[in-house]
Amino acid sequence: MRGNSFKLEEGRFRLDIRKKLFTVRVFRYSSCTDKLLMIFGSLLAIAHGSSLPIAMIIFGDMTDSFVTSGNLSALNSSLEMLDKLEEDMTRYAYYYSAIAAAVLVAAYVQTSFWTLAAGRQVKKIRKNFFHAIMRQEIGWFDVNDAGELNTRLIE
Repeated sequence: MRGNSFKLEEGRFRLDIRKKLFTVRVFRYSSCTDKLLMIFGSLLAIAHGSSLPIAMIIFGDMTDSFVTSGNLSALNSSLEMLDKLEEDMTRYAYYYSAIAAAVLVAAYVQTSFWTLAAGRQVKKIRKNFFHAIMRQEIGWFDVNDAGELNTRLIE
Protein backbone atom coordinates (compact mmCIF):
# COMPACT_ATOMS: atom_id res chain seq x y z
CA MET A 1 0.00 0.00 0.00
CA ARG A 2 1.10 3.50 -0.77
CA GLY A 3 0.76 6.42 1.59
CA ASN A 4 -2.36 8.02 0.06
CA SER A 5 -4.27 4.95 -1.08
CA PHE A 6 -5.81 1.80 0.26
CA LYS A 7 -6.88 -1.52 -1.20
CA LEU A 8 -10.49 -2.54 -0.92
CA GLU A 9 -9.79 -6.12 -1.87
CA GLU A 10 -6.46 -7.72 -2.67
CA GLY A 11 -5.64 -7.47 -6.38
CA ARG A 12 -9.04 -6.17 -7.46
CA PHE A 13 -9.50 -2.45 -6.94
CA ARG A 14 -7.52 0.40 -5.49
CA LEU A 15 -9.14 3.69 -4.57
CA ASP A 16 -6.87 6.69 -4.50
CA ILE A 17 -7.92 9.22 -1.88
CA ARG A 18 -6.41 12.02 -3.96
CA LYS A 19 -8.94 11.32 -6.72
CA LYS A 20 -11.68 11.36 -4.15
CA LEU A 21 -10.63 14.84 -3.07
CA PHE A 22 -10.49 16.20 -6.63
CA THR A 23 -13.19 18.82 -6.04
CA VAL A 24 -11.33 20.09 -3.01
CA ARG A 25 -8.13 20.46 -5.06
CA VAL A 26 -9.94 22.24 -7.88
CA PHE A 27 -11.10 25.03 -5.56
CA ARG A 28 -7.82 25.20 -3.63
CA TYR A 29 -7.05 28.73 -4.81
CA SER A 30 -10.56 30.13 -4.33
CA SER A 31 -11.39 32.31 -1.37
CA CYS A 32 -14.76 32.53 0.35
CA THR A 33 -15.64 35.45 -1.91
CA ASP A 34 -14.80 33.39 -5.00
CA LYS A 35 -16.93 30.49 -3.77
CA LEU A 36 -19.80 32.89 -3.04
CA LEU A 37 -19.48 34.36 -6.54
CA MET A 38 -19.55 30.87 -8.06
CA ILE A 39 -22.61 29.87 -6.00
CA PHE A 40 -24.54 32.99 -7.00
CA GLY A 41 -23.39 32.56 -10.61
CA SER A 42 -24.68 28.98 -10.58
CA LEU A 43 -28.02 30.04 -9.09
CA LEU A 44 -28.38 32.71 -11.77
CA ALA A 45 -27.48 30.13 -14.41
CA ILE A 46 -30.32 27.95 -13.12
CA ALA A 47 -32.69 30.95 -13.28
CA HIS A 48 -31.47 31.71 -16.80
CA GLY A 49 -31.98 28.12 -17.90
CA SER A 50 -35.45 27.90 -16.39
CA SER A 51 -36.68 30.87 -18.44
CA LEU A 52 -37.39 28.80 -21.56
CA PRO A 53 -39.68 26.27 -19.82
CA ILE A 54 -41.49 29.16 -18.12
CA ALA A 55 -41.91 30.88 -21.48
CA MET A 56 -43.34 27.66 -22.93
CA ILE A 57 -45.89 27.46 -20.11
CA ILE A 58 -46.93 31.05 -20.79
CA PHE A 59 -47.13 30.27 -24.51
CA GLY A 60 -49.43 27.33 -23.72
CA ASP A 61 -51.68 29.58 -21.63
CA MET A 62 -51.70 32.14 -24.44
CA THR A 63 -52.74 29.46 -26.93
CA ASP A 64 -55.49 28.33 -24.56
CA SER A 65 -56.81 31.90 -24.40
CA PHE A 66 -57.05 31.92 -28.22
CA VAL A 67 -59.05 28.70 -28.12
CA THR A 68 -61.25 29.98 -25.31
CA SER A 69 -61.96 33.23 -27.16
CA GLY A 70 -62.90 31.23 -30.26
CA ASN A 71 -65.37 29.14 -28.26
CA LEU A 72 -66.96 32.23 -26.69
CA SER A 73 -67.53 33.94 -30.03
CA ALA A 74 -70.88 32.23 -30.47
CA LEU A 75 -72.11 33.31 -27.02
CA ASN A 76 -70.86 36.88 -26.69
CA SER A 77 -70.65 39.75 -29.06
CA SER A 78 -67.48 40.06 -31.07
CA LEU A 79 -66.60 43.36 -29.38
CA GLU A 80 -66.50 41.80 -25.91
CA MET A 81 -64.51 38.88 -27.25
CA LEU A 82 -61.93 41.17 -28.84
CA ASP A 83 -61.61 43.24 -25.66
CA LYS A 84 -61.02 40.11 -23.58
CA LEU A 85 -58.51 38.79 -26.13
CA GLU A 86 -56.66 42.11 -26.21
CA GLU A 87 -56.52 42.18 -22.41
CA ASP A 88 -55.12 38.64 -22.32
CA MET A 89 -52.52 39.34 -25.01
CA THR A 90 -51.39 42.50 -23.22
CA ARG A 91 -50.91 40.49 -20.03
CA TYR A 92 -48.88 37.84 -21.90
CA ALA A 93 -46.77 40.56 -23.52
CA TYR A 94 -45.94 41.86 -20.04
CA TYR A 95 -45.01 38.33 -18.96
CA TYR A 96 -42.69 37.89 -21.94
CA SER A 97 -41.12 41.31 -21.33
CA ALA A 98 -40.47 40.42 -17.69
CA ILE A 99 -38.90 37.10 -18.70
CA ALA A 100 -36.70 38.84 -21.28
CA ALA A 101 -35.52 41.40 -18.72
CA ALA A 102 -34.82 38.68 -16.16
CA VAL A 103 -32.88 36.61 -18.71
CA LEU A 104 -30.83 39.65 -19.73
CA VAL A 105 -29.89 40.46 -16.14
CA ALA A 106 -29.34 36.84 -15.09
CA ALA A 107 -27.14 36.04 -18.10
CA TYR A 108 -24.99 39.14 -17.65
CA VAL A 109 -24.56 38.77 -13.88
CA GLN A 110 -23.97 35.00 -14.13
CA THR A 111 -21.22 35.49 -16.68
CA SER A 112 -19.74 38.39 -14.73
CA PHE A 113 -19.64 36.45 -11.46
CA TRP A 114 -17.99 33.39 -13.00
CA THR A 115 -15.49 35.52 -14.94
CA LEU A 116 -14.62 37.53 -11.84
CA ALA A 117 -14.13 34.39 -9.74
CA ALA A 118 -11.95 32.82 -12.43
CA GLY A 119 -9.85 35.97 -12.80
CA ARG A 120 -9.26 36.19 -9.06
CA GLN A 121 -8.16 32.55 -8.91
CA VAL A 122 -5.86 32.92 -11.93
CA LYS A 123 -4.25 35.91 -10.24
CA LYS A 124 -3.53 33.83 -7.13
CA ILE A 125 -2.14 30.95 -9.19
CA ARG A 126 0.16 33.26 -11.14
CA LYS A 127 1.34 34.91 -7.92
CA ASN A 128 2.14 31.52 -6.38
CA PHE A 129 3.90 30.41 -9.57
CA PHE A 130 6.00 33.59 -9.60
CA HIS A 131 6.97 33.12 -5.95
CA ALA A 132 7.86 29.47 -6.64
CA ILE A 133 10.14 30.57 -9.49
CA MET A 134 11.80 33.17 -7.28
CA ARG A 135 12.58 30.53 -4.62
CA GLN A 136 14.58 28.36 -7.06
CA GLU A 137 18.32 27.92 -6.88
CA ILE A 138 20.36 30.06 -9.28
CA GLY A 139 21.41 26.99 -11.27
CA TRP A 140 17.78 26.27 -12.07
CA PHE A 141 17.67 29.44 -14.19
CA ASP A 142 20.66 28.20 -16.23
CA VAL A 143 18.70 25.11 -17.24
CA ASN A 144 15.34 26.81 -17.92
CA ASP A 145 14.93 29.56 -20.50
CA ALA A 146 13.70 32.94 -19.19
CA GLY A 147 11.33 33.37 -22.14
CA GLU A 148 9.71 30.04 -21.38
CA LEU A 149 9.09 31.12 -17.80
CA ASN A 150 7.46 34.36 -18.96
CA THR A 151 5.23 32.42 -21.34
CA ARG A 152 4.18 30.01 -18.60
CA LEU A 153 3.43 32.90 -16.25
CA ILE A 154 1.21 34.63 -18.83
CA GLU A 155 -0.66 31.49 -19.89
